[in-house]
Amino acid sequence: MTRHMRLLSFCLAALAPISSLADSSISTLEATRSEWSTYRFPLFEGESAALERINTYLHAFELDGLPGRFEQSPFERVWPKEGEGLGVVSLDYEIHAKTPGFLSLDIIGEYYGAYLSLGRNSYAFALADGSPLSLSELFSEPGLQQLRAQISRARVDRIETFIAAIPANGASEDEAEMATIQREIYEDCLPRHRNTTLDHDRLVLGQTQLTLIAERCSAHAVRALDDLGEFSNSFAYTELAEALSPYGRCLLLEQRSDCRDLSRPQISGVYRGAVDGRQRITLVIAPYASGVSRAVYFRDEDSTKVDLSARPQPDAGRVQLQEQGATPAMFELWLERDGELSGTWQQKDGPRLPVELR
Repeated sequence: MTRHMRLLSFCLAALAPISSLADSSISTLEATRSEWSTYRFPLFEGESAALERINTYLHAFELDGLPGRFEQSPFERVWPKEGEGLGVVSLDYEIHAKTPGFLSLDIIGEYYGAYLSLGRNSYAFALADGSPLSLSELFSEPGLQQLRAQISRARVDRIETFIAAIPANGASEDEAEMATIQREIYEDCLPRHRNTTLDHDRLVLGQTQLTLIAERCSAHAVRALDDLGEFSNSFAYTELAEALSPYGRCLLLEQRSDCRDLSRPQISGVYRGAVDGRQRITLVIAPYASGVSRAVYFRDEDSTKVDLSARPQPDAGRVQLQEQGATPAMFELWLERDGELSGTWQQKDGPRLPVELR
């Protein structure tokens, strides 16, 4: 057993599962750096490759590492370094739902950058294979268009109603200035909601309803004047029955464990394999939003993380992944019928090396 794995075993030995999830359980990875700087993160345990993929996906995007691969703490890559203030100063999580077919949760964090901010990232996974879920899978194309239009109307009406209620003239100069700023905030925000794609909304799947949450209209500097806050729209799954895809109905309405999406396969989730048959890697890629996706890969030998920018090709089963390093390289990959990713990796002016990932 490696030192990394011994440390993880020690961390988990002190933790009893806090919630039963059918054939799995949740343990909590924990750390405390000060009275106000605490870290809690879920680790899903069970005899399931899907749960292993979910753990890898969450660790990659929230902790910048792979499960069990750390020196002293699973949070060491994201918390502030000694003598520096930048980084994640606290983490927690909230489970929204676990049905036979899907798991939904939020990761909640406080981050120090230019200022202290609170962030919440929402995740939903299919339990059949551990793949991340997206609106394009859960809805038919006409159904998703209807949902966009319905949410757009509701949000535009909310903003326009608020703008109409802002007094034209304040009782004082300060009040008049604040009214002007508020009006500008929401007038600038209207085009975004008139033409919403929902791509950047947080998707929260509950036991019986779906919620989409868009960020607030204001920048941090004028947040005190943003009375509307986030835009949240919820729908019971039964209300959405006609708009859902067959896969979405299977997961959300019928809540079955054997749901498969065979109609519109997409490149997202966790893939493992090798470059040139030798260098083992783990690739993690998020579902596409507005034609781009977040992606990273790790060299398995030393857990080195490499950030990627991802853009799909005209063929939905193809993707280009550009490394964001000093000597960038390019992955060109396509999705095979069996779910495998095949393609090449090429450094600038170098040979094209074969890539096989599953």
